[in-house]
Amino acid sequence: MSVDGETRFTGIVHDLTERVQMEQRLREQAALAKLGEMAAVVAHEVRNALAAVRGAVQVIGARVPPDSREALVVPDVVGRIDALSGIVKDMLLFAHLPQPRLNPVDLAQLIGSTADYPDKDPNLQNVRVEVIGAVPSTLGDAELLRIVFSNLFTNSAQAMRGTGTIQVLLEPVGASCQIVVADRGPGIPPEVRERLFTPFFTTKARGSGLGLATAKRIVEGHEGSLRVECPAGGGTMVIIQLPLRGSME
Repeated sequence: MSVDGETRFTGIVHDLTERVQMEQRLREQAALAKLGEMAAVVAHEVRNALAAVRGAVQVIGARVPPDSREALVVPDVVGRIDALSGIVKDMLLFAHLPQPRLNPVDLAQLIGSTADYPDKDPNLQNVRVEVIGAVPSTLGDAELLRIVFSNLFTNSAQAMRGTGTIQVLLEPVGASCQIVVADRGPGIPPEVRERLFTPFFTTKARGSGLGLATAKRIVEGHEGSLRVECPAGGGTMVIIQLPLRGSME
């Protein structure tokens, strides 16, 4: 514009942060939907084949002499098939994550029973889970939340090489309850931390790379949040926030 013979300019600034973040979430959801469809098809076909192979190996193993070399190989083959079946199970869960069935949940009791589950991961045999603090009950799906904590405990145990203490801190924060799962492992490098929730990304020799991605989706399905922090002193903290029971009713 021209004011008193001088040319002046006016600029209008819009903060597009929220819109950009929303567009990013929509792109991620679309990508996850496509990925889920593909994973479901692959997992279905592979699961049936693995079941047939496992049955055949067990039949053959029962027919060979117990002290033969072939008999010694059978348990290892069955174990590897079961590991593959676990990956397929993870894929199916990730592809078709059910809607949470909300009921009152005592988080301290749920976490304790998950850590003491009889068929827990062998990595947890020499690991102690210490629960500190308390929170009021929340509305949640106990079985889905159990999957979340089971994944987190396994990750922490592996980071600590199967020995040590995992601390779980519970405390109310406003209208939410906060759960911090902390281990004393070496922590996570920044370049790995950026990709932690990317489906099928893993630094493990064996693993589907779906554990944390699935855990995050389950927590968000409960209208909560999940993030990972690595303190300067070492270790890893997974911080979960879930709405308290009253705020969800």
